[in-house]
Amino acid sequence: MDQSNAQGFDSELLRALSNLVCVLEDSRVVYINPAGVAMLGADSADVLTGHELSEYIHADYADMIALGLDAFVEEEAGVPLKLRPLNAMPIDVLMRVRRLEESGCDNCFMVECSDMSNYISASVEARKREQRLANVLGTVRDAIITIDQKGKVQSINAAGERMFGYPKNLILGQNIKMLMPSHFAAHHDGYLDRYIKTGESELIDASMEFEGQHANGAVFPIELSVTEMTEGSQRLFTGVIRNITERKKALEKIQHLAHHDALTGLPNRTLYIERVGRAIHRSRRSGKPLALMFVDLDKFKPINDELGHEAGDQVLKTVAERMLACMRQSDTVARFGGDEFVAILENLDHADSASVVAKKVIKTLSDPIDVGDGISATVGASIGISVYPQDGGSMDELARAADEAMYAVKEGGRNNYKFYKDVKKAGK
Repeated sequence: MDQSNAQGFDSELLRALSNLVCVLEDSRVVYINPAGVAMLGADSADVLTGHELSEYIHADYADMIALGLDAFVEEEAGVPLKLRPLNAMPIDVLMRVRRLEESGCDNCFMVECSDMSNYISASVEARKREQRLANVLGTVRDAIITIDQKGKVQSINAAGERMFGYPKNLILGQNIKMLMPSHFAAHHDGYLDRYIKTGESELIDASMEFEGQHANGAVFPIELSVTEMTEGSQRLFTGVIRNITERKKALEKIQHLAHHDALTGLPNRTLYIERVGRAIHRSRRSGKPLALMFVDLDKFKPINDELGHEAGDQVLKTVAERMLACMRQSDTVARFGGDEFVAILENLDHADSASVVAKKVIKTLSDPIDVGDGISATVGASIGISVYPQDGGSMDELARAADEAMYAVKEGGRNNYKFYKDVKKAGK
């Protein structure tokens, strides 16, 4: 905004106002009326123009101003704060903000501040607004909803309308349950009534995770914190609601990476240990055998050495896919790293059923694997099998038995399978 346009705001009306009126472009003062100059203790408007309005806001409200003026445009009743004049005591004011869209300026606002110093201590409305504003500072991007003690919505901000997909006029006066999935909504009134009667609640002045429901029926995770306030004889509850969908996705991704192999997506050693422990427990309870199958790839190292690591990675991913195709949904295939894989076969009809799976794995892994650029690679599989409870009563005992059987296969020519019981018998 050039100087001539800024001067265009000057008028007899603005000069006559007793309130501070200033025009800001990109947060900097481009015009301020005489009352504003006097209120800020300056000798002339030139002292103030070109400076950011935040320079004249008390430090207690710095976090609030940092939110940007857009945050206060919808506060038609105004926002209480303190001005910090040059060489003078702070002044309590009520600030109103209006975006100057008609000015042709993309980031221009008109700010009006009325002096409340003479009656701020007696202004109940100002105290209520200041308290409410303090509760929601830093959360204006979140939904902010106030309900009465019957659960009826008294106010909702624009972020709440966007989050839940309802316009304000369809929410005000309705029970807050309309924004909840049925399994939460069914208990809400009883929960609120119990708190009103007993004062017992885990939610007031705390944060908890719940679920919200969009107007389109979609359910999404939210984090909710609630504060209670009193307006006259009425008890009100203000909830600050944050959509934590992205946070949940990020957490799930972290948890997945912590328990899965980054290359193949298979469970890693950590998750394998957890699952095999549960599998042993289930086998002990059901009485049905459990097989542990150690798979070590044959002829994998030459692929890495001759075709490169990218080709090797492609082989490992294909091996993972083919092994999964040989298993039932209840079975687990995990990767230990390198070219070592393990399968947990549960709920078998009899121990020898594991041989059927081992034969499938050997057959499917013998097919050539496309590694790109018209090149194919071939691997084999040496498989050792141990069975619970015959070959061991613990995870470590079963793992040692399967490993020993696998090495017996390698020593016997590779690309085959052996049960630990047969290796043990041959050893005798």
